Amino acid sequence: MKYIAVFSLLVLSFLSACNSCSSKSDSQNQTTNQAELSKHQKIVYQPILVSDSLSAKVNEQSGLVYYQDLFWVNNDSDCEAKLYAYNRKGQLKQEVAITNAVNIDWEEVTDDSLYLYVGDFGNNLGERKDLRVLCVKKEDIKKEAFTEVKADFISIEWADQKDFGLGWKNHNFDCEAFFAYGDSLYFFTKNWVDLKTRMYVSPKIPGHYKLHVKAEFNVDFMVTGADISSDGKIMALVGYKNYLTYSVLFSDYKGTDFFEGKATRIDLSPLGGAQTEGIVFAENDSLYLSSEETRQAQSLYKMEWRQWFPNTK
Repeated sequence: MKYIAVFSLLVLSFLSACNSCSSKSDSQNQTTNQAELSKHQKIVYQPILVSDSLSAKVNEQSGLVYYQDLFWVNNDSDCEAKLYAYNRKGQLKQEVAITNAVNIDWEEVTDDSLYLYVGDFGNNLGERKDLRVLCVKKEDIKKEAFTEVKADFISIEWADQKDFGLGWKNHNFDCEAFFAYGDSLYFFTKNWVDLKTRMYVSPKIPGHYKLHVKAEFNVDFMVTGADISSDGKIMALVGYKNYLTYSVLFSDYKGTDFFEGKATRIDLSPLGGAQTEGIVFAENDSLYLSSEETRQAQSLYKMEWRQWFPNTK
């Protein structure tokens, strides 16, 4: 009995120590998560409505870029292989048909001084192996209301994706956001499962590229759009969670280590059920958001971001 009593005491001591360690570990994890969240500034904001009278032709607008004083958009999966341009009143001014491509799942459009880049990399099922970017020369886009052009192609693959059978919205390899900066394209994933985003980088030269993860950030929403200011000092992501809109503005980073800088989280939930898809720095780095048609009409909004960055020109 003496040995049984001693053994029992040892077991109880061990279990007590394990519970203490487990509680300490859980506490440390909770503290770390709280610290990670608290280090990012959070703001609730109502964007300014610019127009909710957009053409029915852009009811599925996804990408957003600003070129020649117009907002250029693309519709997403299975729509026509066209780009559309409208003014601030929402009046449709130009249509550009890309004759050597189909719209498998166009999700984003961006540009540089020479090209418009269309991201055909939407991947809800996580099974696509034909992700690509269409490169349209700006010089081929005429001033007429309707133009036909041809595109060059950049094909890409995610080096870390091994499983292509995880199923509808049950994976972290969707993508709806990218922008052109310097000599590269920067891609940001839409993670259906863990609500993080990974960044990949590709050359802008036509060809095939196997892309490796450059960085990851816990945005806590599904990223649907991205852009960078003209001076490269502010990088913006937008997306949604539970059908409410959020954005993160990154600043004070070095080079293109965007996620190592300051992250300012903007709660745009006052938009209600708008499914915000696009974001762009336009004239004088004014920041605009676009949403596709849901229970609310497809719309264009403006976000007065400089109020949170008083030292930014």
